[in-house]
Amino acid sequence: MARPKQFIKPPKKHKAKPAEPETAEEVQEAADHEEETGGKWRAGDPAKSGRAFVRALEIYDKGLQKHQRSFDLAYNKARLQLEITQQPALVAHIGLPLANMLKQALDSHHYALRLNEENPDVLFNTSQVLTSLAEQLSESGDVEGAIPLLQEALEVLSACLSRQEMLLEQQQADFEEAEEGGVSLDQEERPASIPECEGSGQYATIENPVTASDLLDTVHASLSALTTLAAITDPALLQTLSDMAQSLTEKKAHVYVEMLPADAQESARFAAAMARANFIAALADSQYNAFLIEAETYLTRLDTFSIPGKDKDATALGSEAEARTEFATSVMARFERSPDLPADVCWKQLSLAQNLYTNATKLNNSAQIYMSRADVEMLRHRIATLPNVTVSDGIRKSAPTLAQNAQTYYKGAARLATGEDAELHLKAQQRMAIAGGVRTLLHGVEPTADRVETLKASQQVLVECVEEGFLDQAVAEELVRRVVAGH
Repeated sequence: MARPKQFIKPPKKHKAKPAEPETAEEVQEAADHEEETGGKWRAGDPAKSGRAFVRALEIYDKGLQKHQRSFDLAYNKARLQLEITQQPALVAHIGLPLANMLKQALDSHHYALRLNEENPDVLFNTSQVLTSLAEQLSESGDVEGAIPLLQEALEVLSACLSRQEMLLEQQQADFEEAEEGGVSLDQEERPASIPECEGSGQYATIENPVTASDLLDTVHASLSALTTLAAITDPALLQTLSDMAQSLTEKKAHVYVEMLPADAQESARFAAAMARANFIAALADSQYNAFLIEAETYLTRLDTFSIPGKDKDATALGSEAEARTEFATSVMARFERSPDLPADVCWKQLSLAQNLYTNATKLNNSAQIYMSRADVEMLRHRIATLPNVTVSDGIRKSAPTLAQNAQTYYKGAARLATGEDAELHLKAQQRMAIAGGVRTLLHGVEPTADRVETLKASQQVLVECVEEGFLDQAVAEELVRRVVAGH
């Protein structure tokens, strides 16, 4: 999440709003008005909300042309751009691809950093944009473009954590001095820097007091970047990433959790344990794919998800399910069409993943969870239909039901994503058509007209399903042949 606004505003005066804001203060007030409007309509009317946020960005742009050294305007423009990119329903109404919006947000954050390179909030937000953009590029196949962005994100987060630690230490020293009878600036009023005076000069950039929660947020963001990087980096660098993660989890996080109020420590330990488990799972997957460890070791690493309280957290359940699904996918990829595939091991992990997702839906009935449940059924269906692989009769006979389940779950994902995430909605519809095509091809189920039409537009998604292990190459090719032939 983006950090809060970085300015102190004097009480609003009851005066007529100028036609065109002139001072930095007036620019901020005008942008505030549009942001408030956008926030009001965010849930009920994303299109109207998006238009209001676009107007706010236009106001920030014009204001920065006049007040180029206003950190507050630069920060708040960048912050708003980041917030928009985190709302799929808004992105759909802005008119730009998400990757392009993230690039614009990154430019804005770099501009704000040039004005104040030590502000921890802009440092943190910059890392979030870098990580989000890297994930977008990686998902689109541009791994080479994603790696330097993640490396920069880690550098920015390291600078952020150092700054936060320094500020927290200073705050503690000021408090101790005040306790001893000395004079201390109130933490809420200590200016971090005073930019060049502009207009009325009523704004002074400050840094909010740093808390242990802020430090933990930065640790978690660092682990998230490391987790993403571990999946795509050179295997020779995996040990370095592991050492970085170990330092964050076993040294930094532990100390910061102890600094929290007693009633907040349990949830913080849980969050830190989940971040650690996610990284270990990603690291193990990369090590396995690089032939650095075997499946038995990989599977043992997933025991790190045995965290007390996990069953009450949908995100935690989904994370473990994703890790176990990734294990099965990687093992299946290594033993492609080989009779040596440990099908029983993969089947067990996918069944565990499905159970985890089922429990997660009881806590959070989201479109993404339904997509994941459908993907797991497609993977189990593939195991059940693999030739030359030894599986039980029960597994073989379950194939038609698994394909039907996948189609049902994709349909549920499309329904839940309607109006919320246009990209996910389309993807679910396309995969639903593919599952239907598999049922027709392998199990004799009559196709529907709408499924045939959707399947015609889903050939790229077919390629993705093959790459992700959901479909056998021969099955995908036959589906394409039938679509071309008009069947």
